[in-house]
Amino acid sequence: MALSRCSLLVLLALSACASPLEPSTAPDPEVVEAIELTPLEPVALLSRISIDLRGVRPSIAEVTAVQEDPSVLPELVDGMLEDPRFGAQVRALYANVLLTRQDSWTVDTTDYALDSSLQPQLAADVGEETLWIFSHVATEDLPYTEVVRGDWTMATPLMAQMWPLERQEGEGFQPAQYTDERPAAGILATNSFWWRYMSNASNANRGRANAVSKTLLCTDYLGKPIEFERDVNLLDADAVNEALATNDGCVACHYSLDPLASYLWGFYFVDYNSAPDISTFHPERERLWTTTTEVEPAYFGEPGGSLGDLGQMLAADPRLVTCGVDHVYTGLLHRDIELHDTATLTELREVFLSEELRLKPLFRAVVDTAAYQAAPTETTGPRLMGTDQLASAIQDITGYRFIDDGYDMMRTDSRGLRTLAGGVDGNFVTQAATEPTTTMVLVQERLAQASAQYAVAQDVASDAPTLFIHVNFSETPKTQPEVMVAQIQLLHLRVFGKQIAADGPEVQANLELWEALFELEGSGEAAWAGLLSVLLRDPDFLLY
Repeated sequence: MALSRCSLLVLLALSACASPLEPSTAPDPEVVEAIELTPLEPVALLSRISIDLRGVRPSIAEVTAVQEDPSVLPELVDGMLEDPRFGAQVRALYANVLLTRQDSWTVDTTDYALDSSLQPQLAADVGEETLWIFSHVATEDLPYTEVVRGDWTMATPLMAQMWPLERQEGEGFQPAQYTDERPAAGILATNSFWWRYMSNASNANRGRANAVSKTLLCTDYLGKPIEFERDVNLLDADAVNEALATNDGCVACHYSLDPLASYLWGFYFVDYNSAPDISTFHPERERLWTTTTEVEPAYFGEPGGSLGDLGQMLAADPRLVTCGVDHVYTGLLHRDIELHDTATLTELREVFLSEELRLKPLFRAVVDTAAYQAAPTETTGPRLMGTDQLASAIQDITGYRFIDDGYDMMRTDSRGLRTLAGGVDGNFVTQAATEPTTTMVLVQERLAQASAQYAVAQDVASDAPTLFIHVNFSETPKTQPEVMVAQIQLLHLRVFGKQIAADGPEVQANLELWEALFELEGSGEAAWAGLLSVLLRDPDFLLY
C-alpha cells in the first residue's frame, strides 16, 4: 500500500526525532545577561495596552486622564480586562496558536441541506469554535484546564443546525454541548479542531497527536533534530511500520507519539466528503488502534483508555500551565521567547498558579512586566498591528468594516485580504507578519480610503456626528482656522492616541494638505476624507 504525499512528509518528519520529550532545563540565572530596558512614556503605554487588550486606540478621555495623572493607568487596565472587546483579542492571540481559522472546509452548507447563501457564515463560524472556548474561559474567569477537560463548547445557531449540539439561546456564539456521546475533553472534543487537523489511515492520527503536543504543551515533534537511517523505504507502509517499532531514530519519538495518537481514533473519519461522518464523534472507532498501530493509548507512559482520559492527563501536566504562559507572553510581546525572559516567565507561571489558572490575571501580569512596557529599540522596533487589530481599530474610529458578499474581507483569504494584510490562513501561512510588507501597506491604504469616505458620509448624514464633531464641512482655514485646528487635533487623538499642539508642525502640515485637497476636489467633505485617509495610512497608525 502506497503512502499519500501528506503522510509521507509527516512520517518522514516524525521519524526524524532523536530524543523523547523531556522537560526543558532552565538556565542558570547568573548566566542570563541582564537586559537594560527603557519604559514607554505613559500615553504610549496606554495605546499599546488598549490595542492588545481591546483592539482599539484609547479614547480621548483615557488619553487626557493619563496625561493629567499617569497613576490612573492601572485602573484603566482593569477596565480593559472587563471590556467586551477583550474576548476578541484573546481569540486573535490563540488564532495564531491553534490555526483553526480557514476559508474552505471539506463540506459546505449544501451538504447539510442548508442554503448556499450561508456559506460565508460557515466559513467564519467553524474555525472560531475552539477560539471561543479560550475566550469564554478568559472572560468568565474559568480555570485554564477547562480548555482540555470541559464538557461544553461554543456554537452559533448555524453550527447547531449542522452538528449534534444543544445550545443556549441567543445570538452569535453561546455555550453548547455535543449530544453524540463524545467525552468531556475541551477543544479536543470539538469538530473544528479535528476538521483543521485531519488524518488518514497511514498517518494513524500521528499528525493530530503532534498538534495536541505543539499547541497545548509547546513541544513540536517536527522540530526535533534529525537522526534517521536513510535505508528505510518510506514508500512501503510495512517497512515504515517496522521502522517505527525497531529503528532507534524512530522509536525515540514514536514511543510517546503513537500512544498519544491512539486516544484520537474516535475522530477518525472514513469519508471526508460525508457531512454526517465528519460531524459526529464515533465511539465505536475508539479502539481502532487494536487493528492499526496496535499501540495502546498512553500519555507519556501513563496508560489510559478514552479521549476523556487524555483531557484529564493534560490538565494535570505542568507543561500545560507553562505552555499557556508562553502563549500569552509571546502573543502580547509579538516575539519569540529569549534566554533573558527566563526569570520573568517563572514569575508569570507562579502568578498563573496562584490565581487559580485564570487568564485575566495572567494577561494583567504580562502587561505589567518590564519587557512588555519597554520602549522600542533598534533591535526590537515598535509593535505591528495584526489583521484583527487593524480592522477593529479602524472600525472603532470610523464605523467601517470591509464586508463583501457576506464575507469579512479581513478574516478571509480566498475572498479577502487576511494574508495580504499580514495574517495567517491556518494552513499555508502559519505565522503572522512581524514587519510591514508591501501588500500590508496596500491593504492599509485601501482600507483607509474606504473607511475615511464612509466616516465622512456617516457624519454628514447624522444629527449626532461621532468623529467630525467640530466642523460642518463648510469651514476653511481662512474662514474658521480655530475650528479646523480643533478638528485636526481630535483626529490625531483618535487615530494615534496622541495630543498635538495647536501650533505644532502636524497641524500646519495637515492644514496645507487639506487646502491642496480642497483645491483639487472643490469639496470640504472630500478634503476631510482625504486627510483622514492619509492619517489612517500613516505608519504611526499601523505601528504601536
